Amino acid sequence: MSERYRAGIDTLFGLSADNGDLVSDALAATAPEFVRLTVEFAFGDIFARPGLDSRSRLFVAIGALAAMGRSPGRLRWFVRAALKTGVSRDEVIEAIMQVTVFAGFVTAADALEACADLLDGHADESDGACPVAVGAR
Repeated sequence: MSERYRAGIDTLFGLSADNGDLVSDALAATAPEFVRLTVEFAFGDIFARPGLDSRSRLFVAIGALAAMGRSPGRLRWFVRAALKTGVSRDEVIEAIMQVTVFAGFVTAADALEACADLLDGHADESDGACPVAVGAR
């Protein structure tokens, strides 16, 4: 195991609420070299660099993924990591709200909806009801 891979694994597991499952077993079985490169580069080289703390890096990742609007699973992973490391739900919501300036309301709304269960603390109890409507009951 290379030093880069070890550093990447350490960073990945340090952020992960689910033992690093940003990279699925299925992906690892299909493309192990891709997974190795992802762990080494994204987490061993980039995410572990000096200059920004993990909290700041998580905000950047959340903002970028929310603005792209096409990777809800990856966005959810980084939101879970942020919440695990002490970022508040209100801070995550505010970060995603900033996306409206650069990527539009629909993109930000999609990101918030993709992570709603993580942000409302009721991942297993969600009935799909609109929170505004629920609050009005």
